Amino acid sequence: MRILFVEPPKDYWFVMGEYLPPPYGVLQLASYLEKKNKDAEIQVLDCNAEGLDWDGLEKRMASFNPDVVASSALATCNTYVSVRTLELAKKVNPNVVTVAGGQHFTVMAEESLKAYPEIDVIVRGEGEETLAELTQNIDSGKNISSVKGTSLKNNGKVVHNPSRPFIENLDSLPFPGYKYVENLVQKYHFTAMAGNKTRYALIEGSRGCPHQCTFCTQWSHWGSKWRIKSAKRIADEFQFCYENYGSRFLWLTDDNYGLGKRASDLADELINRGFSDDIMWFMQVRCDDVVKHADVLPKM
Repeated sequence: MRILFVEPPKDYWFVMGEYLPPPYGVLQLASYLEKKNKDAEIQVLDCNAEGLDWDGLEKRMASFNPDVVASSALATCNTYVSVRTLELAKKVNPNVVTVAGGQHFTVMAEESLKAYPEIDVIVRGEGEETLAELTQNIDSGKNISSVKGTSLKNNGKVVHNPSRPFIENLDSLPFPGYKYVENLVQKYHFTAMAGNKTRYALIEGSRGCPHQCTFCTQWSHWGSKWRIKSAKRIADEFQFCYENYGSRFLWLTDDNYGLGKRASDLADELINRGFSDDIMWFMQVRCDDVVKHADVLPKM
């Protein structure tokens, strides 16, 4: 079985300056699928890092001839390039199974399946186990209409299968599959934060949020239970990116990592490993956390 993950061509604009991020979610899924199905042939195509336009993407799709094409939309503004990607996949091979995921498609599964016939399956929420079961069923010829955590059309009717339980032990997840973009790592950067020659990696510290804010989709995508990775596991991934790919600027993706013991433990891990002075790391925290735990800041 051949599986193609696509980060579509798009224009990046960000309030903190010009940047090109690695496709972290895609790399995490690719690594997990490799662990679950060692016979699968997996490719990650980052059109932005490779400088591919839509014609180039079409040619690469035709060359690889995948059985499954997956693309995701973190936000609504990315929806249309993801849909165009799946439309292109159907043009190249009408029999390919197209999969959409990410926060927009999770929240808007019903509307998306009705609006976009290019989408065969939507993976709702956390994708690792759902996508693994889905691709295994496709590969073995099993029915895919009842895979937990998916939404799809069955005889013209939209079906939402029961949600899949979330992964409780996030430390058990493999590191993201940076090997799939190994020749592109030097292109990922965040100029405003780290300069234009500093290699940049994303690190996930937790999933879920207990605060069901109406302006945010994190809790509806990752669940309302906060699940954290240990300081050791996060530091292990820091070290993996630092030693294997020369990453010097590391961004913790948590919307609110928080200070206090959690941040203090991570700082201790990095200091004890002896490379904390050679890296920069970034986290997002609430202002009240900074005030309450100002004593942690010096070691960071």
